[in-house]
Amino acid sequence: MKREQPKSKKNLTKEDFKRFHRTGKVDVDPSRYDAFSQAALGGVRYQKEDPELVFSRMEKQLGLQDSGGARSVSLRLVMTAAATIAILISVGYLAFFQGASVSGAEMYNTHFMPLSYVDDDIKRGTRTQSNASSDIKTQAIQAYTEEDYAKAEGLFQLHLSQTDPQDRTARFFYGITLLDQGKLKPAISIFEDTRNNPPVAAFKRPATFYLALAHIRQEQHEKALPLLQFLANREDRYGRKASEILSDYGLKPGS
Repeated sequence: MKREQPKSKKNLTKEDFKRFHRTGKVDVDPSRYDAFSQAALGGVRYQKEDPELVFSRMEKQLGLQDSGGARSVSLRLVMTAAATIAILISVGYLAFFQGASVSGAEMYNTHFMPLSYVDDDIKRGTRTQSNASSDIKTQAIQAYTEEDYAKAEGLFQLHLSQTDPQDRTARFFYGITLLDQGKLKPAISIFEDTRNNPPVAAFKRPATFYLALAHIRQEQHEKALPLLQFLANREDRYGRKASEILSDYGLKPGS
């Protein structure tokens, strides 16, 4: 018996993307599109710049305009073939998630969630609760809990430099204060170190989550996606949040 051939995925057209951007609504089933088109669909609501200008700039970078500026190929050919994706990456455009096409800051603000220092730490047994203590670390934790990240940053820094330079738990939360203030390079360094060498095993997943957020905020979406896929493989708070972010990209866990 002849085997039924699987239906090929649809490619997103330039006209469709512009229509979705104009109406602010994606009225199609993203699963019917290929992975690259799904990613582009997920980026529609973050698109700030006129799509026509984005397409024109991309085609110019790829040498796909004639001398008169006319478009010589469609979005179907420019943006969805695997070979073209590789070219787009090389010129700095990855699935619409570079430059003005997507606001990493907006995605970060939507999905950031604080990690409770005191509650989570007490559950792990790595710290005892003491409301009476006035040491620098306790002040840092208090500022962090109140989401005063600028104050917490200074206090954690003081604790790490003067009290306990080896306190890797405090260093991780210090990284979160840096992340929220947009100090991404040192935050990424801390999260990478914590992920690779967590002070306790329970830190690996939160470190991975905040590392992904840092890359998103820095517009390094290609680095964030593998981390999100890793998190989405488990059903916990980080897996659920990672799945939400992947959905914004038009992707599903494992895709």
